[in-house]
Amino acid sequence: MYYFSLFFFYGVIVSKNTKLTRSEIKRQDIIDAACQAFQEFGVQATSMDKIAELAQVSKRTVYNHFATKQALVVYLLNEIRTRTLVDVDIDTTYDPLRSVESKLLTLITAEINLYSCGHYIDLTRMAFGHFLYHPEELKRELDKVMTQETAFQRYLRSACEHKQLNIPDIKFATDQLQNLIKGSCFWPQFLKIEAPLTDEQKHHIATESAAMFLARYNNK
Repeated sequence: MYYFSLFFFYGVIVSKNTKLTRSEIKRQDIIDAACQAFQEFGVQATSMDKIAELAQVSKRTVYNHFATKQALVVYLLNEIRTRTLVDVDIDTTYDPLRSVESKLLTLITAEINLYSCGHYIDLTRMAFGHFLYHPEELKRELDKVMTQETAFQRYLRSACEHKQLNIPDIKFATDQLQNLIKGSCFWPQFLKIEAPLTDEQKHHIATESAAMFLARYNNK
């Protein structure tokens, strides 16, 4: 929860430190208002009227920037994923003074914290409700995601270059690991068939996932 809240309270306002146009300022106000409302009231219970009220702009202005609430949700999901998994401030260069297992554990934990977060799951649930009826839009969004190299993938590439890992296909290996993680940390909670994970459960999943990954791809 902390991981996601940090994005909400700090990540979305970082661009205000740069010079923005009037339209960009309003767009940022809308995004900040949506984050506040989603956190306070939940995604489903938040209306575009509420977002306009919190942003102190007209409802028409909100729709000028985001045609639907689903579009706003998708934007937030992409931003959250980019900031936490792609542009995250973690050194992804192989360090001979730190074990591969320790580094993998850090990066895997970051993914688990994102995918198991209740707010992230709520946003995803909202987006899926829309994409089920618009599969072409889902494909476009997935195509965007596939073009982004994550911090995890960058580290794997570096470790392979230093002969610490032997991974023939980094994308395939990453997909394998993500499927493993989401099978315990996302889908059961998304479908509401299991309770949110405890910190102990997250640590256990991260440790076992790293061990399984290394059992297959460790070069030693």
